[in-house]
Amino acid sequence: MVFRRTETRITPAEGEVFQRRVAYDLVETARIKAVTTGPQGIRHICFRAPTPGLDDLGDQRILAADVFSQMYHPT
Repeated sequence: MVFRRTETRITPAEGEVFQRRVAYDLVETARIKAVTTGPQGIRHICFRAPTPGLDDLGDQRILAADVFSQMYHPT
């Protein structure tokens, strides 16, 4: 039996905004700063995720594109 992925993969681009639900009433918003490819050919997403009221600029994070696509969804 062969299993196929039915979900469509998004291709994040610089400047786009994504969100993920962290808790019941807490939604984290991520703004993509750069999309790069590492030496092994793995795509990485560099983004900022501010915490409203605490840190308006947000800390910079880097995730592999596949992991980012699983965690964050387009707004």
